[in-house]
Amino acid sequence: MKLEVPLKTLFDCSVTELRAELPSERDEVWDFDNSRTKIYQAHRQTRSIVFKWLENTWQPGTPQRVLEVDYAPRDLARRALALGDKIAAFYSGRVVKLVLAELPPGAKILPHQDKAPALQLVHRCHLPVITNAGVDFFIDRVPYQLEAGKAYEFDNTRLHAVANRGSARRVHLICDVMPT
Repeated sequence: MKLEVPLKTLFDCSVTELRAELPSERDEVWDFDNSRTKIYQAHRQTRSIVFKWLENTWQPGTPQRVLEVDYAPRDLARRALALGDKIAAFYSGRVVKLVLAELPPGAKILPHQDKAPALQLVHRCHLPVITNAGVDFFIDRVPYQLEAGKAYEFDNTRLHAVANRGSARRVHLICDVMPT
């Protein structure tokens, strides 16, 4: 969604319980649905766990068919969905995408802009679950440090990228909220 600023801090949000349920880096659940990394070149070095997904081909004026995916461990899904609902309530909107995205040490998300209406008409929110001082979230080539336990909205219509130069993985809960 087009914003007046590149990044907004929304509110503090405890991620302790979600972090406790996160699968290890070696858990195969991170690779169960790798369609996001196959389709989107910018995300090739990420791994994800998908909970809800509105196809990027969705167009305004057509029904929003949000796929609810259930392969994740039950307690992880319950905690992720609850946090997604908290973010959606902030906007009085509907969660149309909810994904845990992992970026391993040394990996990058290439610079890109989100162009599809399904991506531009939503509030794109990030809730860092695990991060480190070596992670830079670039918006318009300006680096930002996002803190674990704080919910953010950023303007995904701007050029954005991520670099994890740290020695630990970076995991964010990404939540797209469609205004009602």
